[in-house]
Amino acid sequence: MKKVLISSIVITLLGGMITMGVGFKLNKDNQVTIETYIDGILASAPPSSTNGYKVSNISCTNGANGTFNYSTWRVEVSNVTSDTTCTVEFTSNDNETFANYLINKACSSTPTSDDAAKDCLVNENGYRYEGKNPNNYVLFNDELWRVIGVFSMRTSSGATENLVKLIRNETLDGLAWHGSNTNDWSAATLQQQLNNGYLNATDTTCNFYDLNTKTCYFSETGINSTAREMIESVVWNLGGTSSTSATAEVFYNAERGTTVYSGRPTEWTGKVGLMYPSDYGYAVLASSCARTTNLGDYDSTACAGNNWLKSDSIQWTLTPRSSNSNLVFYVASHGYLYSSNAPSGNGARPSIYLKSNIAIMGGYGTIDSPYQLSVS
Repeated sequence: MKKVLISSIVITLLGGMITMGVGFKLNKDNQVTIETYIDGILASAPPSSTNGYKVSNISCTNGANGTFNYSTWRVEVSNVTSDTTCTVEFTSNDNETFANYLINKACSSTPTSDDAAKDCLVNENGYRYEGKNPNNYVLFNDELWRVIGVFSMRTSSGATENLVKLIRNETLDGLAWHGSNTNDWSAATLQQQLNNGYLNATDTTCNFYDLNTKTCYFSETGINSTAREMIESVVWNLGGTSSTSATAEVFYNAERGTTVYSGRPTEWTGKVGLMYPSDYGYAVLASSCARTTNLGDYDSTACAGNNWLKSDSIQWTLTPRSSNSNLVFYVASHGYLYSSNAPSGNGARPSIYLKSNIAIMGGYGTIDSPYQLSVS
């Protein structure tokens, strides 16, 4: 639709870092004109946060940068060095779910470089981001999380839906998988701590290395009430395998299988889990690290160096080693998959599935402009 100039908002900041009007933050003594378009027509005021609109584009003159903060419903302008005009375009939110949005970003062909993989998802046992640093950042729980992919999941209600799986960008360090030396996730202390204290943002006693305990201050780092309402309760698969000499596909099938240590469950229903070994295996750029590579051999530059899920910290996975009563697979800081005793103190990156009605409101998936979400 053609844009028609009706009016503009001109605000002069006389000092400091302040917010006014549609809202922005910038240096003092600069004049900014904010032109707010609603469905293609420039209006005298922006729509409210409850009117069903989202920002489709922000552009600023003279080298300034504009972003939109959905939490505060404000435009934030930075790098202002002279009088600047910022154009903020609002369009009707068609309530496109985040899951459908991501599925529609499926790669048209297999990416052959990290750059080619940045903005599309590979359809490989789910729609997944792969490569060294794809644009899969999400603002969730007022912090950065990342999209693992979109998967067909069975919820606690029995429905099967396409759900977006997220993983926290930062690691919770030093947590034991289980305070008891057993690899049963349904009874694991880490499972209980994540689905009680962490999920409800309440301080709790956590198990650390070698059965030591101390307080986890989840009232500061846990899930806030807004994010909590976005999390779906799903059926997580607990199948395992006996060796790291297995590919991502072998692990994927084993995780959904019934091979477990005697007496262990094959499923668990809940809200907060961890990544699977297969999630890590599939996150590598396939053109750099062949899918025939065993996860135990992922420490090469070609594999670990092109895998966005690799971290400098050791990371627990959800999957037990089926041949032992006490071993759990983890991703080493060097990038290969290994296993250790459940009471070991490794890093944990909480992982969740979003409800199917979560809509995308804006953002480009970059670290500076992460995807922003709302309940549709």
